[in-house]
Amino acid sequence: MTDGTHSTLRPSTSTRRSSSLSATLPRAPIPAPGRLRAPPVLLTMQRRKMRRDWSSLPDDVITVISAKTTTYSMYVHLRAVCTAWRRALPPHPRHLPPQIPWLLLPQNPPQSSSRVGRDDSRISFYDLSQSKTYRFELPFLRGKRIYGSSYGWLVLKHDYSVWLLNPITRRIIDLPPMNKVPNGSSSLPRSEHPHQHCTQKVMLTCSPSERDCIVVACSAATTPNWELVFCRIGDTQWTGLKQRVLRKRLLDFTVHNNSVYTVNNNKEVSVYNLQTLATWTYPTPIKYCPARNQINLVVDGESDGPLVINSPEYLGYGKKDKFHVYKYIGNEWCRVMDIGKRMLFLTRDNCTILQFEEENGNKLYYEGESTGDLLTSTNDTYHVGIGRVNLKTDSNVTLETSPLAVCRDAIGSSSWFTPSLHLFSRSRNI
Repeated sequence: MTDGTHSTLRPSTSTRRSSSLSATLPRAPIPAPGRLRAPPVLLTMQRRKMRRDWSSLPDDVITVISAKTTTYSMYVHLRAVCTAWRRALPPHPRHLPPQIPWLLLPQNPPQSSSRVGRDDSRISFYDLSQSKTYRFELPFLRGKRIYGSSYGWLVLKHDYSVWLLNPITRRIIDLPPMNKVPNGSSSLPRSEHPHQHCTQKVMLTCSPSERDCIVVACSAATTPNWELVFCRIGDTQWTGLKQRVLRKRLLDFTVHNNSVYTVNNNKEVSVYNLQTLATWTYPTPIKYCPARNQINLVVDGESDGPLVINSPEYLGYGKKDKFHVYKYIGNEWCRVMDIGKRMLFLTRDNCTILQFEEENGNKLYYEGESTGDLLTSTNDTYHVGIGRVNLKTDSNVTLETSPLAVCRDAIGSSSWFTPSLHLFSRSRNI
């Protein structure tokens, strides 16, 4: 028997012979227990048994996990794990510390512009606290223009059509066309140039998920008609609130407690009641603002009146500009240098005020075109810069610039944006 393999398969008749053969034949190494491998089929079955079903976690466990998040972006990603996690976690978390809102960067021009290849369906947000940029590609945006944000919803417009868009949940709310104003001097006239009736600004009195939400819009029409209109979610037409007055152009407005506060180019501040449509004007105009400066209004939740922010007409990144805040005290507008545990977030078109911790309060964040040395602008693009002002000491600090380059012919301007995760029942998917 020359084949040792066959010899080992035959039954042995002699113990001596089998022992001699076993001594001469090479022994196969016995694998260590840790190296034993199951067949592929068994491995697949074992892996399936070991794979955890994260969607079946109890709600209290999911809540404990969510308590570890510290930023909006972390919480948004957590709710995106699955449907069960989204149901278990509320749209607005209460455990998160005060968050600096994201900065919505100007929108790219459409592909039909001089810059071929640019897509206006992409929007970008810059998170200053995390130094991160979040990009969203929403085909519904194509051909539409963004007119700021309010309560986590972007305001979109194309010709006379207006929508509210939540970029996080990808839900939209249809608003009445801007050429439908029933009361007063008939509706806005149709024109061969719809941009003449473009919307300057749109604000919400509260989140659309609340029953008494009202949408207020400022129209930049050049013909004598309504300058300020409003509607409720589900209305088919706008209601006129303020008609255009010659030589009293509306500069800015804000909303608070079903009232609309406006300021015109004569530095007069007026209040319009959305329930009774009554109007009242402050007896004293603002006297401290130079003619060329920009004026913004923001809600002052601690009193029955707005704060007036006076800033240079052209906000410049890195420039030591002066920002003055005024409040109506007694019978005049007085400059205030302490707004408590709050922060102001200012852009060219709007202003937001948020409550923060005491050591981080009494500051104003603003955006402007980068002119510093961190990132050099070119003739075609620029970078949006962010600065911070201490209202008490007037100290102006240059923070940083957004990493994305913005086209010179970009549509719209920057706007501060606070993410919202509400799935409003009367909204629809895009």
